[in-house]
Amino acid sequence: MKQTILRTSLCLFTLLLLLNACTGVSVKESDSGNKEAYRNRAEKLAAISDWGFVGKISLDDGEQGGSGKLRWDVQAEHSELDFHAAMGRGAWSLTIDPDRAVLRDANGLEQTATDVNDVVENRMGWRLPVTALQWWVRGLAAPGAIEEEQFDSGGLLTSLRQFGWSVEYIRYDSRGALALPTRLNATRENFRIKLAISKWHRGVNSDQAD
Repeated sequence: MKQTILRTSLCLFTLLLLLNACTGVSVKESDSGNKEAYRNRAEKLAAISDWGFVGKISLDDGEQGGSGKLRWDVQAEHSELDFHAAMGRGAWSLTIDPDRAVLRDANGLEQTATDVNDVVENRMGWRLPVTALQWWVRGLAAPGAIEEEQFDSGGLLTSLRQFGWSVEYIRYDSRGALALPTRLNATRENFRIKLAISKWHRGVNSDQAD
């Protein structure tokens, strides 16, 4: 009798293992579907050439930090960023075109470079990933190698590792046709960027919110 019970228990245990293995396959298939939803959303967002947002940015380099207001407007291959009191460095603006980036401070002084990340590093003292952020703020991976990415059940990016940075998406605004991030953090070693977006708009000239 004991041997019969033991054989029955082993059979049940083996069946449970097989069921768990099948469940693992289902999760992988679901992840694949989530990524497909992400790709569809990415295509729609990439097709929008004019967009922008206003919000707050917090920067920390491990020794000093600060926060301020940020407005970011994008039109095709032209971008404009306005910072106010970020890292205690007063108001300054950044204009990005395909061939150069120009940083202007409140006194009218200008710094110019062919790489936007270089000109910001000269200003901030550390390399703010502006080029990648233009993608990350929309809940998209930037062009290039991706170390790791995770999605929710609807295909929204929840976390991303790229270019040595870890990006965490805390909240999305899903009131419009396409959900857009409203809170995200990006970290790399001691460096940290926090964004709290209060308003997204499409068509930066009209400043119309979604």
